[in-house]
Amino acid sequence: MHKAVFSVKLNSDQVLQYYKGQKSSVRVRTESGQTMSIPYDIMLKFVTREGIYGRFEITYGDDGKFLDLVRLS
Repeated sequence: MHKAVFSVKLNSDQVLQYYKGQKSSVRVRTESGQTMSIPYDIMLKFVTREGIYGRFEITYGDDGKFLDLVRLS
């Protein structure tokens, strides 16, 4: 099992691009410098009227498959 921490700052207009199907994943840089492509659908529970903002920790298996995503702040 692996974990990575990253921050996301997407305003409501940027989030709308995902709802319109123009984008399907969020590209982030982890605090350790790794670039990851996070499927947007796993971030849906964090959408607010303002967008998606915060610091998150993703957990994924040795095979790279998503296990969990939590907001840290």
